[in-house]
Amino acid sequence: MPRRAHKKSRNGCLECKRRHIKCNENRPICSNCRVSERVCEYGINVFKVTRPVDSPNRSAASASLSPATNQPSGRSSLSPNPGTPQDAPVNMLHMELFYHLYTETFSELDRRKNTDHLLTIMPHLLKAPYMANELLAFSALHLSTKHPERREYYRTHAAQLQTHALAIFKETNLEVNQETCVPLFFFSAILGLHTLCDVLVYRDNDFDQFVEKFVHCFRLHRGIRAICGKAWDMLHQSVLKPLIVDGQSLYQFDGRLGAGCEKLLSHVQAAKLGDTLTNIYKQAIEQLQTSTNALLAAGSLAGSSQGSIGWPVLVPPEYIDQLLQRRPEALVILAHYAILIHSCRDSWIFGDGGQFLIGSIRDFLGPDWTEWLEWPIKALDSPIEPLLRAFG
Repeated sequence: MPRRAHKKSRNGCLECKRRHIKCNENRPICSNCRVSERVCEYGINVFKVTRPVDSPNRSAASASLSPATNQPSGRSSLSPNPGTPQDAPVNMLHMELFYHLYTETFSELDRRKNTDHLLTIMPHLLKAPYMANELLAFSALHLSTKHPERREYYRTHAAQLQTHALAIFKETNLEVNQETCVPLFFFSAILGLHTLCDVLVYRDNDFDQFVEKFVHCFRLHRGIRAICGKAWDMLHQSVLKPLIVDGQSLYQFDGRLGAGCEKLLSHVQAAKLGDTLTNIYKQAIEQLQTSTNALLAAGSLAGSSQGSIGWPVLVPPEYIDQLLQRRPEALVILAHYAILIHSCRDSWIFGDGGQFLIGSIRDFLGPDWTEWLEWPIKALDSPIEPLLRAFG
């Protein structure tokens, strides 16, 4: 008997799509999943960039947000499809993510600071579709760390939203100007934090793969610095001026090295690596000191992540190349940076990533490098705040 044809469901649940069966789209649980006692989840309806058909030359900066639905060609994507009440649970997910972003995600980045200033910044951010998607992705990533029982659910949505944000960002190809500089800056910063968390918290225990992902994270942060450099004067004239001025005062190398960085530099200089390589490592160590100073400037390490997120932006690109080659000296410097990460282990961004880094580098290099790794190894077994103050 020939198989009976049926209309495919584009809005069916993920489980029915995986099983290649027709879904009746009942929510919250479809009939198939109810009968088979399976987990019933619906995919998210992310935002995309749309341009009016009659304005092909319109700037991408003025793109609007609309649901990314499968629409027939010729239909304006600004007009909703008829009969879309079944999309309501999807919108509720976005509401959940946005509410969590504002009430918890931002405040937990630095618990010492009041986040009311975000009220003045948020309208600028939400004008950019790529920024809106990345903010929701970042919130979903945070929720994945808070709810282990739903970790994969939130991580999946975080990945989907971030992928879409990057696709929109690439498509828009915006020029840096007074209107675009604020969302561009924030997009770069949040994307950098998102990637850092992914690398540290959701890491692969294969150290070689971990290093490659970490190098990718470093290069992404270098891109952040490039964007900030282009927009620096404009950012000083924007709503972000207080944040920029505060950051400038924190990340200034004053020429002084603390005990930890001074000893690290003495090891590098004694190794006779040649002027070029020694200078590369010297710059990385000086920026590590700058980041340590920024972290200590908080007065209390509790709830602070400043400093720990600064170093990847500041290191010279040549250092990143050495790290990719697994040069022992570059790995030792990374282990010293891991002290800063370890000091912020209560932050959802870092988790136990610092401990993993120090232990993995120690095991990778072996006992011959124990003297070089004295401070990082000590950090694993000592109260972190007194140790960091002695280090810095």
